[in-house]
Amino acid sequence: MPVVDDWVNDPLGIIQNIYDKDGKVEGKAVRDYFGARTKGNAMSWIPSLNDTPLHTLRPNSLVRYRCMVQDMYDPEFYLGSYEVVDTKTEKTTMKSGKYKDIAECASFQQINMESANNKTMDRQTLYGVPIPGESAWVKAGHTDRAGVKVHPSTSYTPVRCKRGLEEEGSEVIGQSEAMETADPLKDVTMETTQVSENSENKRTCVNNRAAETSPVLPDLNFPLPKEKGISCLIKIYDDIDSYCVNDLVEFVGVLSVDPSLAQFEAEDQGPEGGVCTDGFEVSMEEKNAHAPPPSLVPRLHVVLGTKLPHINPLLTPTTAQEDGFKEVLSRLQGEITDLRQQIMATLEHILFGDKLAAEYFMCHLLSSVYARADVIPLGKFCLNLTNCPTTPEYSALLHRFVSSIVTKSHVLPITIENMNKIRLCPQKDYTANRLLSGALQLGADTSLVLDETVLQAGQLDANGVKNMTALGNLINWQKVEYDFSYHRQEFMSDVAVLVLSEAKSLLPSDCLVPLAASIPAGVSLQDYFSRVDTLVNAEFLNKFRLYLTTAKMLDYSITGDIQTAIQDDFVNIRKDDPKNMTIDDFHKLLNLIRLLSISHLQTCPSQNLWTKAKSMEAERKQRIPQTTGNTN
Repeated sequence: MPVVDDWVNDPLGIIQNIYDKDGKVEGKAVRDYFGARTKGNAMSWIPSLNDTPLHTLRPNSLVRYRCMVQDMYDPEFYLGSYEVVDTKTEKTTMKSGKYKDIAECASFQQINMESANNKTMDRQTLYGVPIPGESAWVKAGHTDRAGVKVHPSTSYTPVRCKRGLEEEGSEVIGQSEAMETADPLKDVTMETTQVSENSENKRTCVNNRAAETSPVLPDLNFPLPKEKGISCLIKIYDDIDSYCVNDLVEFVGVLSVDPSLAQFEAEDQGPEGGVCTDGFEVSMEEKNAHAPPPSLVPRLHVVLGTKLPHINPLLTPTTAQEDGFKEVLSRLQGEITDLRQQIMATLEHILFGDKLAAEYFMCHLLSSVYARADVIPLGKFCLNLTNCPTTPEYSALLHRFVSSIVTKSHVLPITIENMNKIRLCPQKDYTANRLLSGALQLGADTSLVLDETVLQAGQLDANGVKNMTALGNLINWQKVEYDFSYHRQEFMSDVAVLVLSEAKSLLPSDCLVPLAASIPAGVSLQDYFSRVDTLVNAEFLNKFRLYLTTAKMLDYSITGDIQTAIQDDFVNIRKDDPKNMTIDDFHKLLNLIRLLSISHLQTCPSQNLWTKAKSMEAERKQRIPQTTGNTN
């Protein structure tokens, strides 16, 4: 029992105190305790797994983790409470097994595994990965806000007796204690130095034995290639149905990195080469996937979890109804005229001075799915920019700019090779019993840039056709079909898709805008984009980033007067020329005026914005050659 109420360094001691007082550990009591202590700036006292090297964190301490839920594993059983016996006095006491992987007791105590007082419970395990496509400025912002900076602890030496809450075995316990106090790098050095230079046979024997016993490093299963960060096995004890795949969540929980969690014994192998766990045989692939080395994939036992409405570090996680958001909105509304002019000037520059395309690009950046009418996602705005420079350099430069202002983004070159080889839709691996991630497993509010300018003639194979279909479904319906072999299951998405192409894209879109300008002669793309630095500075970029997040959170609605005026205007236009205003055109105008309104930080449209929306659409349609047969 801690002398001081140290809830960050010894949360398990606090939880045991709750158990000793009430005879049980209720989730509400734990949430109330830690929730009261993490209010305001106190959250910054908790180290973040995203920003702190794992080896510098104290085991069994409280940590934070910002992630996307990539997979959900089957519920697992564990000892919720267990009896320990004092080997000297024979006195028995009960201990809580919640929020930890290892059943612990003092060196003079022994766990009574046969006690009738032991209680088995179940918990849900999630697999969390770093948020896919998270921008560099977002990572840096959260690092700056992380608060505490942790240094490696040299005073922590575990002296407890331990038993796995899920697997029992004295051999495993003994090995885990030895490994916990050992330095793996030091052991390897000692072993190799003891081998004589002339003992080639010995060296060969050691190398072969190491090759046989060394564990296979698991695939961390990140949705996007070249992603960096730490993945985590997340244990949920309460409200296990509150989280879904692809949710963006910040968890606060107890860090567990005991080495015994990844130990497999040869005698535990079943007749088919699998591993026996709790009396059931599972494949080695599944065991490796679900019990990877904790030094690579730590465990986090959650005491608090918060779904993130956004991940912008410039704005605290808040809703549109809270005072903090209203203060930020009021400040931005006071300078929206000048701010929007500066933003439009920047967007015009990256689009070679095309003002109309810049307006549509602004609407695209602010688009998101705010509701669904049956299967139709409302609010999406996939933009197809045509007449783009046919070079990968342009998409790279444009994506670099986009990633500097949005919180999450990814660029995907649409080539025959990519479409035929990559996996876009997640797929269930029944051998390892896990969900293999795909490039379209993205969190809400992600910007996806599809570069079709690099597409060359070629033949799509079956996987390529499936991937192109998946992109079309994402654009049209904002959904991704996950492949479970025996069936397909639809998961809803909210991804803003930008398609760059030379002519009208092969993929569908909500709005087709041909660029009416081009890069000045004699100027390279690199030099042209470098001039953006003269238009922006750090202060403006932060306002731009804050503006995009704030505008998307506005509660938009149409008043009765404006709604009547828009309906009357639609009827009058239809009277003059029904072909000039179809129902589809009207729906696009309603979406456009909504995006224009929130771009001015207005929660309700005005007559002037309605007129502007009609003017923009008329000008856009004039640019599109009639031979396309579809003006989008």
